[in-house]
Amino acid sequence: MEYGYYPGCSLIGSAHRLNSTTKKIFKRFGHDLKEIPDWHCCGAFEYGNKNELTDFSKSNLKKAHGFCNDIVAPCPACYKNLKEANQDDGGSFSILHPLDVFEYFDIEESIDIKHDLEGRLFTPYYGCVLLRPKETAIKNKDIMENFITRFGGDVDGEKVKDRCCGGNQFFINRWATEKLSRLIIDNTHGDLVVFCPLCHMALKTFSENRKVIYFNDLLLYVMGETDKL
Repeated sequence: MEYGYYPGCSLIGSAHRLNSTTKKIFKRFGHDLKEIPDWHCCGAFEYGNKNELTDFSKSNLKKAHGFCNDIVAPCPACYKNLKEANQDDGGSFSILHPLDVFEYFDIEESIDIKHDLEGRLFTPYYGCVLLRPKETAIKNKDIMENFITRFGGDVDGEKVKDRCCGGNQFFINRWATEKLSRLIIDNTHGDLVVFCPLCHMALKTFSENRKVIYFNDLLLYVMGETDKL
């Protein structure tokens, strides 16, 4: 199956690894990601006017007309903005986050396990966008936990998994990002597993000796695409 693909600004910059691993996993399961032609920034969290922010994503959706019906957007901010714009525009597209598509792939049952997660502790951290509001939230709010425990790992951090890390304030109010990130770091244990580029940047900056990894890398490790996390 072919999906339209909206990488967003982060994934062609600092979060290029999330971009490459998303494509790799889709290809591994026999699916293609076709980048929407001439896409532009969605405004993420940085643009103050909600109506103009929605218009940015509506413009991207217009570029996808006739190109695809299903659009995959890995960045939670991009995903939320596109989904809200699509709902506001009549719902012509299906806006999907990779975590929802991975569940459709039934990754827990269909992959050939090369490495298990026995004896390892992880904190699945979704951040403040993927799990709320319900209109744009991913379907399975425990998908990362389910995957980790399915392959023998242990999980921590249930109480903070949807707290804000302050990533959108990183460059303007760094003190606020550090304060919010440390509430997550100091109240959890094990490797931090994320899907958001902003969360990855914030938590990695302030986590000191803790590992912060993308969920994709955890998946590829279990699949044997890499020998270490």
